Amino acid sequence: MPAHGPARAAFTLIELLVVVAIMALLLSILLPSLARAKSQAREVACATSLRTWGQGFHLYANDYGGILPHADDRSRHKDPNLPDPEHPEHESCYIDVVPPLLHIRAWRDFSKGSKPTNGIWQCLDAKPLADSVHGSNYKPSLEGYHSYAMNSYLEYDFEFGRPDDVPPFPSFLKLDLCQASGKTLLMFEQTLDPTQGSGQTGGHREAGRFPAEDARALSERHAHGRSGLGANVIMIDGHLEWRSDLWDETLGSPRIPRRGDLTWYPYWHWKLTDD
Repeated sequence: MPAHGPARAAFTLIELLVVVAIMALLLSILLPSLARAKSQAREVACATSLRTWGQGFHLYANDYGGILPHADDRSRHKDPNLPDPEHPEHESCYIDVVPPLLHIRAWRDFSKGSKPTNGIWQCLDAKPLADSVHGSNYKPSLEGYHSYAMNSYLEYDFEFGRPDDVPPFPSFLKLDLCQASGKTLLMFEQTLDPTQGSGQTGGHREAGRFPAEDARALSERHAHGRSGLGANVIMIDGHLEWRSDLWDETLGSPRIPRRGDLTWYPYWHWKLTDD
């Protein structure tokens, strides 16, 4: 008689279905957790980029007598590709002078159509919309975009919203003259959606174009796990916060902070008169 080995047990159809059901159940439990972990990792990376910018600002200040670089770059010029003799301060914008201190190429060294979309430049969960959604003067696919913005009011050397009785701030902020470095915004996440910003709709056709912005650009559109209006911000002293109290819907123009608001303005003398 031929020799026979031990009989091998086989799974029945019911047993296979049970195994498949258990695996499906485990996946349904694990996948949301994995998605949350991935989202949290991206949020951490976004916040880390802001911290890196803060370190870069202070490296620059150490090299230049405690003075921060300017907020605006050539994108404010009539011809963004050329220096403007009327605004030489725009040649010292932070996006051009800080990155080399971090061994990263300056923004203006990237040609049109090849502006960076990763690293310290952008929050991973901030994606620009199509060019057609923006104003005719701005094409993010060519000119690039900024999902972080420097606080414009650190250098109130422009006329918009400044009362006649208040002199312009210097074009470059000297750190030892900043009166509330732990309270005053240095940079924040900004919206890339022209229809959104500061909890409002409309009126921001060039959202994401400029490396410096005002309260209108505060972003609630980045894909954060936290609910409600909120954004990562970094203060002048370099510490990071999550803020959800920066939207003041009672102001006639939410773009212009209240006089005396040290969240935005670095100097006490701004509080001398307040109506």
